[in-house]
Amino acid sequence: MVKLRGIVLHSIKYGETSVIAYIYTDLQGRQTYIINGVRGATQRRKSSLIQPLFLLDIEAYPERRRGAMCRMKEFCANVPLQSLPFDVHKSVIALFIGEVLYKLIREEEQNEALFDFLHRHILLLDEMQHGVSGFHLYFLAQLAQHLGFLPGNAHSAEYPYFDMQNGVFVPFAPQHSAFMDKPTSALLGMLIGAKLDDLQHIRASREQRNLLMRSLLDYYCTHLGMANPIRSLAVLEEVFA
Repeated sequence: MVKLRGIVLHSIKYGETSVIAYIYTDLQGRQTYIINGVRGATQRRKSSLIQPLFLLDIEAYPERRRGAMCRMKEFCANVPLQSLPFDVHKSVIALFIGEVLYKLIREEEQNEALFDFLHRHILLLDEMQHGVSGFHLYFLAQLAQHLGFLPGNAHSAEYPYFDMQNGVFVPFAPQHSAFMDKPTSALLGMLIGAKLDDLQHIRASREQRNLLMRSLLDYYCTHLGMANPIRSLAVLEEVFA
């Protein structure tokens, strides 16, 4: 048996009582598991753990082919989440981030730094009391920076536009269309340099937040090969309207 820690990204129903779960693990990267019988009447507590961004301890069978579905012997909560499952705003953010990661992460190799980054930020979201409405933007900005794709310099009055094509803040609006306007670039600059406690003090309109979110998703699609559309985006925008 192989013991792993995992982060649930996405799941779909399979058959009458089973689930196919896409999970990012600490030792084997992204894996696809078929979990039999978990939707049965006696397994509701188990099935409730297969939700976006839930943290699991997994005991899995070691035999696997690259790209093939794996099987679990057992799983349980790694860290019981206190508010994320019950707070509608946090749950929708988890759905959105889970879908982004599901479409972004394909590697089946261990990446300890990325796993620790995700694990830490999920716990931060669970513990947050203020500034929750900006967490998904903060997360996207921090994740891109963690992956080395954002940005090449700092936002300033002299460099007020973010050039998404080249990944840098620039002094003038580029000739191409893949750039953020001044207010959106300024909001991005604030989020890149922010700490989590700063989110409650960052003021931006709903339109500015939505524009930055869609721009960052475009940036992920262009530079990191993420598939679009993100279906949960409309739900996220509606909840935070």
